[in-house]
Formats: sequence, C-alpha cells, structure tokens
Amino acid sequence: MITRKRIALTAAALTLGSGLAILPATGASAAAYDGQSPVTSGCANSAITARTKNIYVGSKLVGRIDLRYSTSCRTAWGRVVAYYLAGAGEANVYRNSDGKYYFCDNTDWSDAVNGFTCYTAMVNDAGVTSYAWGQADDSDTGDTGYAMTGSY
Repeated sequence: MITRKRIALTAAALTLGSGLAILPATGASAAAYDGQSPVTSGCANSAITARTKNIYVGSKLVGRIDLRYSTSCRTAWGRVVAYYLAGAGEANVYRNSDGKYYFCDNTDWSDAVNGFTCYTAMVNDAGVTSYAWGQADDSDTGDTGYAMTGSY
C-alpha cells in the first residue's frame, strides 16, 4: 500500500513538474488561492478575460476594467488599464457570495495592454460569481471615470 501510494505521488509530481497536465482546481483547492497573485501562482497561464467594461470621463475613453478568470485554478481577479496617466487607475475584484475583495492601485506601463495597468490578488470563483470595478483618470482634466463589469 505504501509503495503504491509513493509511486502514485511520484508519478503525479513528475507529470505536474513536466507541465504535461494541469488539473482543474476544486472548490476547496481554489479557496487556497484567495489573496494570491495570479502571476506567481501560475493561474494567469490559463486566464481569459471573462468580462470587460470601458471607463469614460464624459465621452472620453480613459481606460478599461477587466474581470480575469483562470480556467485551471477557478479564480478571478480584476485588472485595470489606464490609458493616460501612470498611477491613475485602480482595480477591485469582489466575490458576490461573501463580499470578499482585493484591490490594486499601483499601475505600471505595459506594452502588452498598451496602458498603465495593475491587477488585484485573486478570489476563489469556484461555484460562485465575482465582478470587477475600476477607475481611471483623464490626463487633461484630472477627472475620474468609473466602471463595473458584469459578474462571472
């Protein structure tokens, strides 16, 4: 029995270590990701943009808020992209079932998204829904626009 268990654990470790298999997170294991970074945890590797909403000041597009979702980890996080000012954006992610939330407001330039961006820590989204809320500033007026995604 111990030998079979050791062999199974070794095989699982080799498979995961080689990147041949990514097992979906269950509700209990997804909860372990609460508060973790989607990048350092590896959850960003299976990320999709589940919902997105543009952020306007009046009729001027100043940014967007994305609700990102990891299909392998079953987690969600918010990402803001502010188009005009460094440090002028904020993202929040909220889990609907209990109000748990995380935020970021330390935006840095990203060529990948063509704007100043930051992303929140993750919330478990297995079997529940979450949404993102964000803000970005207009460089001309200093006014702030706000937007909220739908839930996913």
